[in-house]
Amino acid sequence: MPYVRISLMRPKHGREDEVNGLIDRLVSYYEQQPGYITGYRLRNIDGTGRVGRLGVWDRHEDAEHAATTDHDLALRSQLNLIIEDESHEEYSFDGIPTNPG
Repeated sequence: MPYVRISLMRPKHGREDEVNGLIDRLVSYYEQQPGYITGYRLRNIDGTGRVGRLGVWDRHEDAEHAATTDHDLALRSQLNLIIEDESHEEYSFDGIPTNPG
């Protein structure tokens, strides 16, 4: 069963392009990691100003391993400096196929 992680955040005013660039770098990095299936940068369409990323992994352990590498930690550290305080939300799910056949 795939593991799905969604991260949402609000960029500080005027930092939207930087945040999107760092999210793109994270997704590109994840694409090279074992167990990564697919992912997306999420663009806001509901007026809340939130952006984020969605990643689908073979297993929770694959996502956790990638999230603890020095490269990942460095990118997320940069990201934390340019998003609104306490705006980062992270959600994890089991991906259940709707058509298991």
